[in-house]
Amino acid sequence: MNRYRTIFSTVLLASSLAGFAAPAVAAPYDCGPRGDRGDFFEHRDQRMALHQKKLLEALKLTPDQEAAWKKFVASEGPAPMSRAAAKSEDWSKLSSPERADRAMEMMKERQTRMGEHIVALKEFYAVLTPEQKKTFDEFHVAPPRGKHDRRHSPMERSAPK
Repeated sequence: MNRYRTIFSTVLLASSLAGFAAPAVAAPYDCGPRGDRGDFFEHRDQRMALHQKKLLEALKLTPDQEAAWKKFVASEGPAPMSRAAAKSEDWSKLSSPERADRAMEMMKERQTRMGEHIVALKEFYAVLTPEQKKTFDEFHVAPPRGKHDRRHSPMERSAPK
């Protein structure tokens, strides 16, 4: 009798675990170029557009500053898909040293793009008034490390929790 109770408990536990694991097995994560992360990129783009809109409203730019603002915003935009990243299926056919070379090439492209962004940032920052610089700096405050509540910039503090 005790033996049947043990077997029944084991079978019940195993079937319960299988029931909970079935959805994860039925819909595997797509690891393609964008996979299931499309919503993430859309959400990120929306947040960036909202941030830029609030920053623009807070800065109250003059017409003389508009050109620098447009260049700055353009440098912040999403990077175009590089040739190496666009052909992600080719990576499986490469040897490890070739993949490392491709990764280095992509890193150099990102570094060049970041350099262009920094130049645009400095040009825009140079045309701001001291009050605008203070506002700009407040919008780009980094939160203290290790804090879970990251609502330190004016944009983040005004958003509902």
